[in-house]
Amino acid sequence: MTAALLSPGSGAVAALAVRSGFGLAEWGLRRAARRNDRDRLAARAEARALAASALAERDAVIRSSVQYLS
Repeated sequence: MTAALLSPGSGAVAALAVRSGFGLAEWGLRRAARRNDRDRLAARAEARALAASALAERDAVIRSSVQYLS
C-alpha cells in the first residue's frame, strides 16, 4: 500500500476529486446537449431554406410553362 492511502486526509482528498470529476462530467454533458441542440436547429434552418428555394424554382418553372401556353 502507498502512504497516501494510509494518511487520514486521503479520504477527504479522494472525495473532493470524485465530486470534482462528477461536476466536470455533468458540465460536459450539458455542454454537449446544448451544442447538439444548436446543430439540430442549424440543420432544420438549412433544410427549410433548401425547401423554400426548391419551391421557388418549381414555381418559376410552372410560371414559365404557363406563359408558353397562353
